[in-house]
Amino acid sequence: MPTLCKELGKNLIAIAADGSFARGEDGPYSDLELMIFVEDSKDLPFGFSRVHDGLLIEGLFVTEQEFHRMIHEPNEQWYVAGSDKLLAVTNPAFVKRLEKYRVRDRTQKFRHMVRGATHEVQEAFGKLFNAIERRNRDNLFIVLSEAVVAVLKFMSYINERPYTSSRKFITEARTMKIRPDGIDDFLRVVVGAQHLDWERLRTTAEELFRGIEAYLKSEYGEDFYDSDLSRILSKNKKRR
Repeated sequence: MPTLCKELGKNLIAIAADGSFARGEDGPYSDLELMIFVEDSKDLPFGFSRVHDGLLIEGLFVTEQEFHRMIHEPNEQWYVAGSDKLLAVTNPAFVKRLEKYRVRDRTQKFRHMVRGATHEVQEAFGKLFNAIERRNRDNLFIVLSEAVVAVLKFMSYINERPYTSSRKFITEARTMKIRPDGIDDFLRVVVGAQHLDWERLRTTAEELFRGIEAYLKSEYGEDFYDSDLSRILSKNKKRR
């Protein structure tokens, strides 16, 4: 910490630990993650990574606004980053104030994230169904893992609830209020290592995929899907 204080000088606002250390859940193999808040980050690297005496120490240099965009605002990593807790190392008053941030237009922003997560599910399950069809045993684990992560991200966004950590993804998914039909059987196949039973895997994957489609149609209506492809350019921002 003295090194950071010396190198950053007046640019440094606060230092806080996050991750398992801040939650009080760190174990003998955990690393130490730091958020280093600065006034101006434009001349700084995104972060650093060091191994000291067998301990991995990682730090990110962020402004207050960048932190809110990374952690509080719905984004591609919010499904796990959104639950971050901070433990102040310096300037506890500043760190405590960060907790008061509130997301504006929350419903619209999460709807956008659900759409993106739906596209990931579509791609991941397409790969999974191809692997099942071809009995691609060598690569099934990788393809299935992608499908599981895509579904877990989808569930995080439809429930507007981030996971505490990657160690608790499936455990916490099972407790979420909104669960598409088929999710429980699919997760039982994954956790129970029954995925090499090709017929069972296919049946549960198809049931879950239909359950996700049914949820989307009931919640957002038929227009949630991109049925009209005549306005692709008008729907996307121009390049800068």
